[in-house]
Amino acid sequence: MKKVFFILAAACFVIAACVSPAANPNVGPELAVTIPELFSPDPEITDDKMTIGITVNHPVRIKDWSIVIQPARLGTRQTEQAAGQGQREARPARTDQEGQGEARQPRQRQPFFTQEGTGTPPTHWEWNGKSSRPSGEMVQSATDYRFELTVNDVYSNSSKYEGIIQVDVLVRKEGNNLRIIIPSIIFPGDLADLNRVSEDEQRANRRVLRMIANSLTRYPDYRITIEGHANPLSAAGTPEWTRQETTLRPLSEQRARAVGEYLATNHNIARNRFTYTGLGTTRPVADFTDEDELWKNRRVEFILIR
Repeated sequence: MKKVFFILAAACFVIAACVSPAANPNVGPELAVTIPELFSPDPEITDDKMTIGITVNHPVRIKDWSIVIQPARLGTRQTEQAAGQGQREARPARTDQEGQGEARQPRQRQPFFTQEGTGTPPTHWEWNGKSSRPSGEMVQSATDYRFELTVNDVYSNSSKYEGIIQVDVLVRKEGNNLRIIIPSIIFPGDLADLNRVSEDEQRANRRVLRMIANSLTRYPDYRITIEGHANPLSAAGTPEWTRQETTLRPLSEQRARAVGEYLATNHNIARNRFTYTGLGTTRPVADFTDEDELWKNRRVEFILIR
């Protein structure tokens, strides 16, 4: 009987040891993340996804994790040089809807994409490039996005991985035509000279323009209209908007021409395929009051016409 008791006691001790939590390691989990070199979602394929590999090594149980994805340009003040157009005018304080004259508090903007989960994150995490906001908008073409993975263990030890998702040039069908929208080419303020930016910005421009050239060479039978677009500083139709258009419309055309000339000179895209137009601030995609989205207005678009 005593022998049976000792065997049962020993078994209970082993079971208790197995289920007891390990000691607090006092360090965060070890993270290894593999992001594909280029994210190339096909707009014609529903939920065309990329896969990011995630490995977590840790001696204790993982409690939860979260992923946040934001445009790399978000959160940086768009200076005249980085924004690629003239300096921004000072704006009066915004008032509330009741007209009481009180300044609005800065709003907290939802990340472009966010996801949370319990336990260990999936070893193969998939993303279709769409925002988790209600709009469900797609990533911008040839634009970098910051990827942040945070992992917490049961003792609240935390680790964060930060990386970059580089998005390829996205070609969208519009009837018989194709459209490429690029918000990531950097010009100096009030100029259309791609050489008058910093060395880092020149390297970034060369990478983006090389990607554009690779896309255009896949459509040799298409004529190409290059549109230049600028960011409005005031509401359309106001005297301020009219004054800015006298500068920004011709400047946006000059920048479109600079892009076409670069592609012809450096990537052998035939000049006779190009026509140019400057649309200034007549077709913004973000409201001039939306500080987080203004960078999308400063763009060059390519319309491929068969």
